[in-house]
Amino acid sequence: MEISGFLQTIAQIGVAIAGFSGLIVTLRKDAGTLTSVQKFRLQILLSLAFGAMFLSLLPDLLLSFGLSADKMWKVCSSILALYSIVFLGWWIPAVFRINEIDPGIFNWTAFFRMTTGHVVVVLVQVTFLFSLFDLPATAAFATGLIWYLLHSAQQFTRMLFIRAKSDVA
Repeated sequence: MEISGFLQTIAQIGVAIAGFSGLIVTLRKDAGTLTSVQKFRLQILLSLAFGAMFLSLLPDLLLSFGLSADKMWKVCSSILALYSIVFLGWWIPAVFRINEIDPGIFNWTAFFRMTTGHVVVVLVQVTFLFSLFDLPATAAFATGLIWYLLHSAQQFTRMLFIRAKSDVA
């Protein structure tokens, strides 16, 4: 499969995860507004699923503006690294705030694994951008997108099977 088809598949998976999350929220939600934990989980899932979707469309968009393939991959990796840093900057403090609302809702081992994964995504992009290792551009970029899908799928599973105390009360 060529990279364009691969990236389109990632975009489709991102849309599917986001769509199914809406269905889960609708089916699991009681009357009234979403709880803080439900909103938080949905924000994580949508940030990552839509991030993977929109970022996977970026290479074709940049190529349509006439960028060379080399420059296009550098721009894509830069944006992916920046998106990951912004996500981590929001996500980590938010986890601790939500933990105050609903202590015990987090699996700290999973949290540290997911955080480590996002840091690795940033490091892989930086490694490519500064040519620290001979890393193919498509592999660097795809690694980040696939991590986003994995984390959003993990969040989808938590939404489906792990209810917060505030969801039940």
